[in-house]
Amino acid sequence: MTGLGMTRCVSFLIIKKTKMEVFNLYFQFVNSFLSTTWIWMPFVLPVLFVYSWMYYIQRFYWRSLDWVMLEVKPPREIERTPKTMEQVFAGLWGSFGTVSTKYEKYMKGKLQDYFSFEIVGMNGEIHFYIRTLRKYRDLVEAQIYSQYPQAEIKEAEDYTKKIPYDMPNKNWDLWGTKLKLDRESIYPLRTYVNLIDVTQTRQPNFLDPLAGLMENLGKLKQGEQIWIQLVFRATDDRWRENANKFAEKFTEKMMGREKKSSKNVLVSEIGGWAEAIGSVANEFISSVPSAESAKKEEKPATTRMVLMPAERSVLEGIVEKASKKGYEAKLQWVYIGRKEVWNPANIAAVMGLFNQFSNLNMNTLKPDANSMTKANYAFAKFRKAFRQRKLMRLMRLRSFWERGYILNLEELATIYHFPTVAVQSPVTPYIATKKAGAPVDLPLE
Repeated sequence: MTGLGMTRCVSFLIIKKTKMEVFNLYFQFVNSFLSTTWIWMPFVLPVLFVYSWMYYIQRFYWRSLDWVMLEVKPPREIERTPKTMEQVFAGLWGSFGTVSTKYEKYMKGKLQDYFSFEIVGMNGEIHFYIRTLRKYRDLVEAQIYSQYPQAEIKEAEDYTKKIPYDMPNKNWDLWGTKLKLDRESIYPLRTYVNLIDVTQTRQPNFLDPLAGLMENLGKLKQGEQIWIQLVFRATDDRWRENANKFAEKFTEKMMGREKKSSKNVLVSEIGGWAEAIGSVANEFISSVPSAESAKKEEKPATTRMVLMPAERSVLEGIVEKASKKGYEAKLQWVYIGRKEVWNPANIAAVMGLFNQFSNLNMNTLKPDANSMTKANYAFAKFRKAFRQRKLMRLMRLRSFWERGYILNLEELATIYHFPTVAVQSPVTPYIATKKAGAPVDLPLE
């Protein structure tokens, strides 16, 4: 055997021995892990049982819910800002408290009721939909009519059923994602309050963020659709308490306040008395005020004297967001099109809408990488198709199992509202005629 052959043989034996040692270590670890099941299994099994039970019972309850789809045609002359829509969301907060007892939550699987407000562009037509539980239909209609008396509401068919269920396929393609906040929920988005042009001294103009979206939805070709779904449910005020605590800590940090010492109380008291006695003795002997008593620290009267403008705006934004009721929400959208008319520019148009709500000093909406319908590297085609089908299922079901992020009334109204008079898109679904009340002298017989 030559020297080269001997070297290869030795290398092969070394590699084979190394692999055997790795396998032996692996089997020893598995054996040791399984032999200790009596230690960790009593703790793991109850947790698995609770999670499995909640998964089953909640979905069983959810399948029993009765949903209805409502289409809203808003009036043409909406001269006010989305403040009007904010009142609608405020009225819907009355749905909070669906789960009143632990028994209902853990034995019946009850969930907090939620709503889905949707904007849909379909073949060049624009639609405003509200998906709600049938028991809330009267509440939803009352809130809409109270703020938009000239609006028209009617029950409609679910538009998601008009698309093939085997998406994507050889004829259809889609791109979509769920959106998430870039920072914690206590940081606010840019709202309609910041979209008012105050340079117009006579009558300030509201720069409607939906104007560009309405134009793009109106230009969709036959075979193109864009779905935007805002799913939300009322939540308690614990998030407001967290926001206020954060604002307080933020203020203390920016003002440079010293934290309370963690030393023993007795030691601190003795040290303080000793320092005070020493200062008095020094003043008595030298007749010169001590440095500590002569030097008076000037503390700022208000936070505004210390905080930088950007820091002050962040603090004010957090406090302002916490001053209004909040909803737990999620936002998801998808662009669907036949392959012969597929236009990636429509994706950029929708993302441009959400970029208008970005406040780089505070918060912004961005795509959730775990739900975005794209994939790279290994098995990219199959992974992308899996994500597309998963997102389409979520869009059809409008399920809300996950924990959402907090949006207050002002943020919800900014994202979803009916177009104002500033929107001149010819395909905006306004009602054609105005409604009027019956004459007072109308005969009853």
